[in-house]
Amino acid sequence: MKPLVIAAHSGHELLLWKWLRNERPDFVVLTNGAGSTGVPRLEPTIDNLAQAGANWIPAVVQPVADADIYRALLEGDTRLFTQWVGALTTHVVEQGIDCIVADEAEDYNPSHDLCRLLANQVAAHAAARGCEVVSLGYPTVGHPSPSARLASERHVMVELDEHELQAKLDDMHGYARSFGGQLERELAGFIAEFGVQAYGRECLFAAQPTRYELAEAPATKPSFEIIGEERVAAGVYKHVIRGAHLQAVADRLRDAMS
Repeated sequence: MKPLVIAAHSGHELLLWKWLRNERPDFVVLTNGAGSTGVPRLEPTIDNLAQAGANWIPAVVQPVADADIYRALLEGDTRLFTQWVGALTTHVVEQGIDCIVADEAEDYNPSHDLCRLLANQVAAHAAARGCEVVSLGYPTVGHPSPSARLASERHVMVELDEHELQAKLDDMHGYARSFGGQLERELAGFIAEFGVQAYGRECLFAAQPTRYELAEAPATKPSFEIIGEERVAAGVYKHVIRGAHLQAVADRLRDAMS
């Protein structure tokens, strides 16, 4: 297998701690992870990838600030996203990539959902050029090894032994401590909810179309809209990114392909 990983944010590589060491994929990150703090998180990610033997390829996708993605979504500007799809498709075809792995769309962060949408586009464009790839997704905020999904969905699973799990957890906590604040709170919340042992399995599931590609309305308001409304009310953000913004991008990308 010759895989390519497309991650929305720096730090996501730690969720695939052992899988990266087994597969040594090419790896791109869409954003520099600065978020609202303005502090980029790329250097630790580059170190993590080097330690895992993965191949960071910024010449294919040069990470941008989160604010750049949010601005493009709010304005319905797909130029950057179209550029990324084209560059990634070319890389897949020219390098003989046969597996694309990317964040799942979980309604938690618009950049995560965008990442999944773009990965699906790359797989479709590559197939149109005669390069069929296996497309997989991994949870970024949901349970990392959900038993119900393992029983019902096609998947790839890597199990960590006790020492590997401890090393992975040490890396996750060390990364979160380096940047503090929201990252530490999120990690603590996930571990409290799912338990430490949940991270002893790294699960990649067969990718599904996003609801934006299917033009489906969400069953409930996405978490990123609720969080966005709270941050606008607190004066952190000026605008709320809605599912409709992602839907508009999906529509434009689909029209560009047809």
